[in-house]
Amino acid sequence: MTQRSVPVSRPAPFRRLALVGAISMLCFGAAQPALAQVVTGEVTDSSGDAVFEGAIVRIPELGVSAITDSRGRFRLNGVKPGNYTLTVSYVGAPTREIQIAVDADGLLLGAVVLGAGSDNQMALEEVLVTGQSAAMAGAINQQRAADNIKSVLDSDTMGQFPDQNVAESLRRLSGISVENDQGEGRYVVIRGMDPDLNSTSINGVRASASENRRAMQLDVIPSDVLDGLEVQKSLTPDMDGDSIGGSVNVKTLSAFSRKDTYFKARLEGGYNEQREDWSPKASVAGSNIFELDNGRRLGVAGALSWHDRKMATDNNEGDDWEIADNGNDYPESFEPRYYRLERERIGAVLNLDYDLSDTTTIFARSLYSSFEDTELRYGQGYGDLEPLSDDSVEARRTDFGFAEINMNTKDRVQTAETLSLSFGSESQWELWSLDTNVGYSHGEEDDPDVVNSAWVGEFESGSDGIADGTPVLSLNRSKAEEPVVESDYFDLLRNPEAYELDEIEHEKSLTEDTQWSFQFDATRQFENWELKFGAKARLREKENNEDADIYSGDDVFTIADVYDPGAASNYGFANVIDPLPSVGGVRDILRAGDGIEFEDIDSMIASAANDWVINEDVYAAYGMFKMFIGSLTLTGGVRVEYTDFSSDGNAVELFEEGDEFNGAELDDDLVVIDSISASRNYTDVLPSLNLRYDVTDEIVARAAVSRSIVRPLFEDVASRISVEDGEAEIGNPDLEPYNSWNYDASLEFYPSELSVLSAGVFYKDINDFIFLQTFDDFSFGGQTFDEATIAENGDSADVMGVELNYQQHFGFLPSPFDGLLVSVNYTYVDSDAEVNGRDISFPKQSDNIAGFVIGYEKYGLDLRLAMSYRDSYLDELVDEGLDRITDERTQWDFTAKYSVTDNWLVYAEVSNLNDEPEYYYAGNSSRVLQYDEYGTTTVIGVQYIY
Repeated sequence: MTQRSVPVSRPAPFRRLALVGAISMLCFGAAQPALAQVVTGEVTDSSGDAVFEGAIVRIPELGVSAITDSRGRFRLNGVKPGNYTLTVSYVGAPTREIQIAVDADGLLLGAVVLGAGSDNQMALEEVLVTGQSAAMAGAINQQRAADNIKSVLDSDTMGQFPDQNVAESLRRLSGISVENDQGEGRYVVIRGMDPDLNSTSINGVRASASENRRAMQLDVIPSDVLDGLEVQKSLTPDMDGDSIGGSVNVKTLSAFSRKDTYFKARLEGGYNEQREDWSPKASVAGSNIFELDNGRRLGVAGALSWHDRKMATDNNEGDDWEIADNGNDYPESFEPRYYRLERERIGAVLNLDYDLSDTTTIFARSLYSSFEDTELRYGQGYGDLEPLSDDSVEARRTDFGFAEINMNTKDRVQTAETLSLSFGSESQWELWSLDTNVGYSHGEEDDPDVVNSAWVGEFESGSDGIADGTPVLSLNRSKAEEPVVESDYFDLLRNPEAYELDEIEHEKSLTEDTQWSFQFDATRQFENWELKFGAKARLREKENNEDADIYSGDDVFTIADVYDPGAASNYGFANVIDPLPSVGGVRDILRAGDGIEFEDIDSMIASAANDWVINEDVYAAYGMFKMFIGSLTLTGGVRVEYTDFSSDGNAVELFEEGDEFNGAELDDDLVVIDSISASRNYTDVLPSLNLRYDVTDEIVARAAVSRSIVRPLFEDVASRISVEDGEAEIGNPDLEPYNSWNYDASLEFYPSELSVLSAGVFYKDINDFIFLQTFDDFSFGGQTFDEATIAENGDSADVMGVELNYQQHFGFLPSPFDGLLVSVNYTYVDSDAEVNGRDISFPKQSDNIAGFVIGYEKYGLDLRLAMSYRDSYLDELVDEGLDRITDERTQWDFTAKYSVTDNWLVYAEVSNLNDEPEYYYAGNSSRVLQYDEYGTTTVIGVQYIY
């Protein structure tokens, strides 16, 4: 087929936005520094080698305060000439005070640096903590200092767990769980929200999704190349408004966040008990600041990570559950599967920061990741299962008189790539600041060479050597998740000559997601408040292209011609997957082309039905204020987002022989492919207000309210119609986005020791909930279909919950117990949604989410035992009593480290220590849909840090 590209038009709102942005930047560039009293400085350790982000700096006499940024810098505005007390508060250390003098020009007399020095400097040696306690301190202080509700993981925290990617790292935070793929975390679920209702950015630039959905695959980004992770749980007007669960920001290394040369290298090997093989991994990261001849500074930071992970999965899958006349249930299909996987991750970061002048820093930030997933899958599908009689369906055992057995293989190498680039500037004058950013993000998922094969044999009681009245096979479900196939006729069922080649499918597909963004943000400081405003254009193109060549068997080949007796010999469950063809033999048949017949009709439908291009451009502007009233900080305003949407795709319809087409009866099957398109635009007004009240220096109260949206899934809204036998699958470009009012309140207690105790409640009122529906006699686009599946907007959904979090370092206890630390979090979520008259819980929402960590750090030893738990949840809406449910899951992980010297560290890690499986069932836990076991992975490694 011919691939079409759709030109992207730039509507008038974009031109107006660009003009306003250009005028604003010219005005700011020409602005003269305003006269005002400003106190600036930076917070470092006593050696001056490390900076502290999230420290709160105050002048109590004036009631003004500031938060140190990632470079340890702070800025206090509106300070009149005089003598004052400056205080610095950082959880994990006593509050420090220094006397400062400000003259008439607003200059600070003396440097405000934490470290040993002269009278107008201060010492803060107690802040210097390392390892687990340092990681805890960094995250606690950033969360405490935030104006909104957020959770933080810094690079040290991520290094304390055996987490291989961003998704696995994030599950350590309160209220967050993950969706797994082949035992690895892939998508993040925030407060029970479907991953597609969250957003992900890299260095503040919206990330593109390589898969055919909005949620980004977070398993493609290795954790070794990162500097930290943030999860924003309440929105402010300067943030993109398209997230309901929360917004994840992935931060990469910056040289300016450190004061000295930094270098870290790791080398490790991991052993997976299921695969019985070793997986190598290596990473290196470093940064330095160069003093240039012109007196300016250039910061360079880079990281590189490589991991070749070998895994295997034992799998059972059941489907099409039926209830017999006697009330007992049974599956009409059951399939044991064995996966043999190899996943190679490459991650790279290169970041540059340059002090262009005393007031302006420019930067270039990048992240590249490549994820190559090699998969061999072997399956034995027992389909069209028919009970031998009504009485043969027992509570946990069924005898079947007929079975179509499908021996199948899948052989593919899939590559997912992500590239994020960010270029911008940060400028500060006395009362003004201006940030600009140009971002580029590209994600793609490429399946260039996928070969699937199916080999079918039919077996029936009373024929082919099977005695009449005896079962072909029985399914013993004494252990629900691991049904066992039993038969007196395995010599027939495992005969390679009994299975003829049914089909070979050769597929290729490419999904690409490209985004450009242009943004500026300006801030004007006043004595007790500040005004911020800005604009952003985000231009996005998402394209999906699939092609398939389908060949049917021509009664020539059986499995005996390409038999591989050991293909799935490592399958760990009780069933035996045999006989199987070799994947090399299947490819030989495909290359030769003999004994197979090309199916042009099926190939045309598969190649055109899901090809589409979507352009989604978002133009936004906002106004925002931050007001300081004593201990109260109010942050609020409104954001307006204009969405310009267009979609191009295909309407594919099959007319069979004998059907009438254009007034004539068809002599052969006919596929008609028409190009279709749609476009629309809409505007959303998104107000928000965040309140922070410092009850005391140790107690912080917060409240927030905001309105947000999430645009429909690309596949749901794409222009596409696929019709076969009167049944249609339809994309709906007229879908409205989800919209939600979000309410939050929390109370946080930060004792003088390194600890935090917090409790929060949240409520979300979600409207225009989107879900798939199936209709009979459905009219769409001038046609009426016998049956149609289409996404529709539904009624409202309510989500409410409670979050509890406790972290404590027991440094106040006598030795040796002063090395203990504990972290506990628990989230309860309750939801209610109505779909087709049914009351359901929100999809992907676990009622209970919990995490627990106990650690010990002393004498060079660093130990950590961690648990993550999520409750069962509704995974997919099917029919009442048969919905797909994901079972509850608890995973334990253990890490042990020992510092041989100040620079050298050895470590061992065990992930999935309790060998926890994944289980999915239909309605109740006795009906297996999918059951996977991945085994335990043990890692040993060495680290050098300078």
